[in-house]
Amino acid sequence: MPIFQALFDKFKIKTKVLKKDAPKKLPIEKALPNEETHQAFMEVKEKGHLLKRYKNARELFEDIDNED
Repeated sequence: MPIFQALFDKFKIKTKVLKKDAPKKLPIEKALPNEETHQAFMEVKEKGHLLKRYKNARELFEDIDNED
């Protein structure tokens, strides 16, 4: 009986004893990408990183303004 079990019983606190050997599982959903997503991943892998980089927000907004 755990040390605090008498207190838990007195105050009607529900407890549950866990097994030490119980596997710990994380609720992670496994999913496979669809064909379009897979192709996009492969394109980035082959061509390298294609995103533009900016030193500050002003450069970003100037680039957006000058797109057309």
